[in-house]
Amino acid sequence: MKLNSRLWAATLVGALLGAGPVAATEYNTSSYDAVAQQAKRASGEPVSISTNLFVGWTGAWDTILMKQLNLWQKWLPEGSKVEWKRNLQGPPVITDLLANKQQIGYLGDNPAVLSTTKSAIAPVYMVGMNAVSPSRMCGLLLVRKGAPQFATTEEAVKWLDGKTVGVPKGSCADRLAQSVTKKAGIKPVWQQMQAEVIVTSLQAGRIDAAAVYEPHATKAVFDGYADFAASSADLGESDANAILMRGDFIDKHRDVAVAWLKANIEALYYLRDKPKEAIEVLKKELPDYTREELWHSIYGNPPERVKPDPVAFKAMMTITSEERGLVGRIYEFLKGLKVVQAPTLPDSAIRTDLIEQAFKELNLDPTKGLFELTAKEAEDCPYKGDQLVSGG
Repeated sequence: MKLNSRLWAATLVGALLGAGPVAATEYNTSSYDAVAQQAKRASGEPVSISTNLFVGWTGAWDTILMKQLNLWQKWLPEGSKVEWKRNLQGPPVITDLLANKQQIGYLGDNPAVLSTTKSAIAPVYMVGMNAVSPSRMCGLLLVRKGAPQFATTEEAVKWLDGKTVGVPKGSCADRLAQSVTKKAGIKPVWQQMQAEVIVTSLQAGRIDAAAVYEPHATKAVFDGYADFAASSADLGESDANAILMRGDFIDKHRDVAVAWLKANIEALYYLRDKPKEAIEVLKKELPDYTREELWHSIYGNPPERVKPDPVAFKAMMTITSEERGLVGRIYEFLKGLKVVQAPTLPDSAIRTDLIEQAFKELNLDPTKGLFELTAKEAEDCPYKGDQLVSGG
């Protein structure tokens, strides 16, 4: 018996979110200019901070803006220094946070939650979620070029049964792909590899499909190695990026920690209010991507046939009950992998006091997110390849 895909999706959403209705996310009404005009250096002695730059993950592209535009200099004490480490995946960030080689970290949702469970080594707290999306950043399923065209998400997922699927181990893409296939009752042959290797494996025809985060997914499609097949947004899933800070750093430099979050808020509003300028900044760190690929990775929407959510991403920073629910589902996934043992993640792993202070000092409501970015259709893209063809 063939199950209607929409009924299937609705059933899964109910299972994920419970019987009660989900309240719509509320947002502040502010802008880049309004936040930038409030820029003020934190008082005190200069500090030296080490953090990471994620270029191969749209969930942390605000870090590129913070680095390239030196936004942090407007907020941190005069004379402060920031070391930006370029990372390709999450585990090195966790290692450096625990070893105090980084004081601030940006991680996709799975490794972010995992990093907070190592308090016996060092206290690391989740202090904000800068980007949350309905599986737009991490939950797109790709199939190799030449695979069938699928009419429904259910059909695409069913085709994966017995197929070789590449996933970055322990990533949000890994979690979402396993969640989707488990609910569908199928068993792919998982090949766990880095995102860059996944793209070359699709090109070489060594794998049938992949679950990989952006911008790798969009580039694989643009380069002709793969096609979008399904979005786990159709199944009620979400992905996110989180900001982590060491507890001893917070204790010693609380004002600096709050100032850093303000710079991050400014970067997020820049991403929304200045998209053409943002693409130029991103291009400096991602020269192998065309401007068109960069635009589609962060602002665009996949084809309608994969049933993407109309929301590209939500700039939250705050951690609301909805985000806490996501953290809970991630923790259950990690328990299933046997990388954590405690029944639940302690409430103390998440600290909201810093972001609440930052919001209040910027005249923002800490009970609301910053904004929601609606995904744009392909015809709205102002670029063709690397060329600007419209006003942007």
